[in-house]
Amino acid sequence: MKKLIFGAIFLMVSLLILSGCINKSVQDNVNKSDKLTVAVSIFPIFDIVKQVAGDKIDTTLILSPGSSPHTYEITPTEVKKLQGAELLIVTGLGIDDWILNVANSIPGSTVFDLSKFVKLQEYNLQGANHIPDPDEQGNQIYDPHYWLEPNNAIIIAETIEKKFSELDPENAGYYEESAQTFIDKINFQDKVWTSKLNKIQQKDILVFHDAWGYFADHFGLFIAASFEPFPVQEPTPKYLKELQDIVNEKKIKTIFVEPQLSTQSISALAKDLGVSINVLDPLGGVNGRNSYIELIDFNVNNIYDLLK
Repeated sequence: MKKLIFGAIFLMVSLLILSGCINKSVQDNVNKSDKLTVAVSIFPIFDIVKQVAGDKIDTTLILSPGSSPHTYEITPTEVKKLQGAELLIVTGLGIDDWILNVANSIPGSTVFDLSKFVKLQEYNLQGANHIPDPDEQGNQIYDPHYWLEPNNAIIIAETIEKKFSELDPENAGYYEESAQTFIDKINFQDKVWTSKLNKIQQKDILVFHDAWGYFADHFGLFIAASFEPFPVQEPTPKYLKELQDIVNEKKIKTIFVEPQLSTQSISALAKDLGVSINVLDPLGGVNGRNSYIELIDFNVNNIYDLLK
């Protein structure tokens, strides 16, 4: 009789333990599925999003490091991976329209365009460093590379924090604290970066494509010219002559290229111009540039080392 009672008790305890484990497993899955799912177009903004989100939100980077958003074409396989993303965070201003083109095929997703919140500056399409196009008619468009300005990175962090707090109010305090931590780091590093670039004598830089206006303005630099004002738009012979004159006048010693864009046409030109080839990276996501701060640090140090 005692054995029967003991056996019954053992069975009940085992069932309770098993039930608890099952309930915990189900609850874990519910908690996991309860997380907000966010996809971000480019790495620098993805890192800022991660800094704010921490482990409270599932985040996905769409554009793989090494690719350029200017020339990228999203594949059906990649679109499939985005299924379930509730928020698609885009840079806007045409740089990642490839997301907008597929957003309608991602049920339940909302596009969140950061360009509506940051401080923008315009391309002067008839400026001295731009190759005119017959269809431009003197128009102006906004430069989409706004994330390269540290003050805009702060605005992005603040904007993301407010959006996440709105969508996930339970963790609002966490997002606010995380955003402030990131902002404090940016403010500290910005003083270091500014101090370093204030020491260089040569303020004129020659770049491969016109991505560096925000960065240059913030740090007191001047874009003397760009080889490709827009990707895949190679200069005319007339413009190359103007470029040579600028290089000679400004005593420019290097051209800064970008690792995401093909520079096959630049080697011969650099030799003709008498300038070296070095790198500025607008996107990062690779070793040594694996965070927003590391990315800006890399670019500041490259300019300082070459122009000091």
